[in-house]
This record gives sequence, structure tokens and C-alpha cells, in this order.
Amino acid sequence: MPNEALDRAHITDLLSRYTWALVDRDWQAWKGVFTSDAHVDYSTAGGPVGTPSEAAETFSQMLSMFDVALSAGGNIAITFDNEDTAKVRSVYTMTMRIPGDQPTYMQASGWYLDTIVRTAEGWRIHNRFEHLAYVK
Repeated sequence: MPNEALDRAHITDLLSRYTWALVDRDWQAWKGVFTSDAHVDYSTAGGPVGTPSEAAETFSQMLSMFDVALSAGGNIAITFDNEDTAKVRSVYTMTMRIPGDQPTYMQASGWYLDTIVRTAEGWRIHNRFEHLAYVK
């Protein structure tokens, strides 16, 4: 019988690893938080729809213009459908800096809607939808 408190901690850790892999631009680690058949949809922010590998390629190109891209997540709400599947909603804010004599800063914020599943390797994101709230 799964331990719900432990599962919540593992899912929260998974989302933290996603965020840090994005900040570090560690695309192998970033792809590692997803299932092998995951689907992602970042279209509300003008981003990719498809596989995590496709998204990682797009994001690595998009983020190359920034010398800093710091992401933070939180407000993680987890609802278990069953012992192996969870629906998760969490917020994010990402601050990016374009270098220069007078750097330009951008900030994006919104939330993710995820389906996260238990795999042999632990909890992984199976489906992710990003809802962009704003960019300034």
C-alpha cells in the first residue's frame, strides 16, 4: 500500500528537479523527469507541443539568448486519481536576462497542469500543459 505523504514528497521533488534542470539547462536531466511517452504543451507561451525531446531542443535554442534564466515553482496541489496517477497543479515564475551594457529583463509566470504517474523509476510527468498568465 503506497504512502500518500511519501508520494507527495516524491512528486514535489520531481517538480523541483524539473525546475533546476531548466535553470541549469541540463536537458538530459530535464527530459529525465518525464515518462518515455510523455506529451508536453507549452503553446500558450508560444512554445512547443510534442515530446519532451522536441521541447528540450526548442528550449535550448530559445534560452540561448539569455545569460540568466532563473525559474521557481510552488503552490503544488496534488490530487490522486489512484495509487499510481496524480493530477498536479503548480505555479511557476521565470526571470530571464538578456546581457548587455544595460541588461534587459523579462519575467513570465503561469501554472502547469500535469498528469504524473508512478513508474519503475519513480514518479514521472506523463502529460504537461503550461498556462501562461503573463510576460513582462
